[in-house]
Amino acid sequence: MIIELVVLLIVILAVIVLFRTLKKLGPIIWSSIGALVLLWVLNLFGLKVAISIWTVLIVAIGGLPGLILVVILHLLGWAF
Repeated sequence: MIIELVVLLIVILAVIVLFRTLKKLGPIIWSSIGALVLLWVLNLFGLKVAISIWTVLIVAIGGLPGLILVVILHLLGWAF
């Protein structure tokens, strides 16, 4: 009986921690998706940044600041 209660408490705590973590990650995920879409839109309008695994990773991890970094490096001719 005691073991079941301890396991139930552990499961409840795990669910609470998981919920709070995912709640904080939501805005970061939306920022990354928005920056990736904006990169695609900028390429449609003639910016022509090379979309490779590196640019996608930088933009996905960095969000809007990552997109700004990629665009600046592209415009300076240093990368991408």
